[in-house]
Formats: sequence, structure tokens, C-alpha cells
Amino acid sequence: MRIPTRIPKFHRLVWAALLIAGCAGSAAPVGPSFEVSFDPSTPRSAREQAMRVEVYLVNSCADVTLGARPVPALGTADVLRGDGVGAFGLAFDDGDYGLYGLAQDADCAVVAAGCDAVAITGEQETLTVTMGAVRGEACPVDELCSLETGDCVDGTGGTGGAGGDGGRIEDGLILFYAFDEGSGSTVTDQSDVLPRLDLTIADPGNVAWSTDHLEVNTATALSTAGAATKVSSRAQASGELSVEAWIVPANATQAGPARIVSMSIDPQVRNFMLGQEADTYAARFRADGETDWDNGSPTIFTTTDSVTSALTHVVHTHSASGAEVLYVNGEEDETFMRTGGLSQWDATYPIVVANEGTNDRAWLGELHLIAVYDRALSAAEVEQNFTAGP
Repeated sequence: MRIPTRIPKFHRLVWAALLIAGCAGSAAPVGPSFEVSFDPSTPRSAREQAMRVEVYLVNSCADVTLGARPVPALGTADVLRGDGVGAFGLAFDDGDYGLYGLAQDADCAVVAAGCDAVAITGEQETLTVTMGAVRGEACPVDELCSLETGDCVDGTGGTGGAGGDGGRIEDGLILFYAFDEGSGSTVTDQSDVLPRLDLTIADPGNVAWSTDHLEVNTATALSTAGAATKVSSRAQASGELSVEAWIVPANATQAGPARIVSMSIDPQVRNFMLGQEADTYAARFRADGETDWDNGSPTIFTTTDSVTSALTHVVHTHSASGAEVLYVNGEEDETFMRTGGLSQWDATYPIVVANEGTNDRAWLGELHLIAVYDRALSAAEVEQNFTAGP
């Protein structure tokens, strides 16, 4: 059972905090104060779920893994839950630092984090850090979240172990779009792997937002501003990739294949693609042992009538051995053995959703979730994500 705590909804989350130097009671505040806020693109769900914030002063943001507590930190801070102004309890040498904040929900899952470069001078000042959405693991089902410490605790009050609660697989997640922004022209990459690859909707008037999904009604493209280098570099390092989508197709006739998600520059050249070909789902993957490798051919398809008007879970996995699997609703549907490695992948390609950048492979329907992993998910992991839902 989870702690039934409730807080008001925040559009802009701001806390003041006091630095802790070993003990709670410290001398009169000295040094700079700080303020923590959400980036405007952070989904409303992440803002509303945030229950507590931890703030750290670190040597550099390069030392931080987004969503994790930094080790070591020059100073740590608990967050005061009331109004007022807080200040650091210690003075620091003048210089450049990183100010890192992370927010947790009632289950101790990190829902937002961010690190900004700051400068400390001899003047009294307020340092600021802006947090964006991330997705952390909640406490296991047999443990509770202590909102005082941000740790999972067992039934006796002791600290429990880290880990998931049978929810979505997080290991290897490098891209994550939840389509829960509710408005605007940006879809936020909520993965913990930097840099974030947010999507921009080319024609916002062609889509309709709901609280938990985005419906593409008329042809448009959602694409990253530049190269998806973090995807290509990690896929080449592992030799593996998994592409996952929760969708509701508008019909069972769109083809091309119609692009659900791809890393490509036009209809002929890509690193990978997950799409729809009439009443089947289709996948392409660039491997240098195949004849038409730059197109990701040959295309593999699910069985006839795989496409329905219901919410559907589709996953394509590629392992280092070349083995590929297409799953529909948690079940293996098609397998293929692809020849060659990923040496010919092009790191300059963007991520494009619901179309090609050339706007001639449109896919229409509801987008509930898209995720990319830098490894091949197992059948059990695909089933776990299916059970967890979007």
C-alpha cells in the first residue's frame, strides 16, 4: 500500500531549502540561497506528482547522472515544505559549480531532475536550477516510501532495496516519449540519458492533445531538431536495439509503410523504422551484411490482421547475433535473422515520428508511448512492459 499523501497541483514548483552540514541544527544561514523550478516543457503529470525535492551542490554537472543522487556532493539539502526563503548553511569558495535538483513522487520514484552551472561569488545571491521530466523506479510493492528521506523502507521502518515494482523496464532505456504534455508543440524525451531528444510537432493544428496521448489527425511530422547521436552511438556499441510503441491506428489501410517512428532522412535511407503496412506492422533495420542495407531492408512484417482499432503494443528487437523479433501485445509474432553489424549506421539522422521528414509516409492515429532501448529486450521483458501498459 502506498502513502495516501495529497498536495496541491503546481504549475510552477518552487521550494527554498537549507543546506545540511551533518546535523539539522546549524548556525545562522550564510552563503547563497537557491530556488528550484520546473522547465516549462515538463509534463503536467510530472509537476503534479512531485512530493519532495533534494538539492545538491556539485563540482560540475558533468559529475551528475540525471535522476540519481550524486556521489560525491559538496553539500546536500532537504526541501522545506512551507513558504519563505532558505539559504545555504555553509559558505563555499568563490567559483563555478553545478546546482542539481531532483524531485520524487509519493512512491520515491524520481519524476524530474536537472543540473545547471552556477557561479558563487562573495555577494549574497540566489542560485537557480531548472528540472525536466525523468522516469525513475518506484519502491517495490512490499515497501513504502519515506517522504522524510526519499528512501524505500520495509515494514519495520528500515531502508529497503532499490528496484522496480513490476512496472516498466528501465534498464537500457535511451529514448522515452509519454505524450502526456497535454498541449503545445513539443513532446519531451523523458529518458535519463542526455542529451534529451525532444520532438517538435511541425503542424500543431494537425494533432489533438488528450491527457495521456497525442492524436495525429492529419499528416504532419514530429522530429528532433538535430541528429539522434545518442541512439546511434549506443546501438553501435551494443550491437542491439529495441523499439517500442503503444498506439491506436486510425485505420488498417495506411501504408508505405506508414512511419510510426524512424531514425532516417527520407523514405529510402534509415537506421531503423517501425511502421504500419495496411493490416500488418513492419520493421526495417540497417545491417551492413544485407544487400539493400541503407534502406534497412529486408522489411519484416507481422501476420495479417495484426492491426486493429484497439490500443496496441508493438515492439521490434534486434540482438547482436542478428536475431530479430516483432511482438504484438506481448506475444512473439514474427522472427528474422539479419546479416551484418551496425558499422554503417549514420549518426546524423534525426528521430521522426508519424511520418518521414519529407512528409510522404504519414501515419495517423493515437500515440500513447514510444521508447527505444540500447539492447534487445527479452520476451519476458516485452511481456512485462505490455502488462505495465502505456
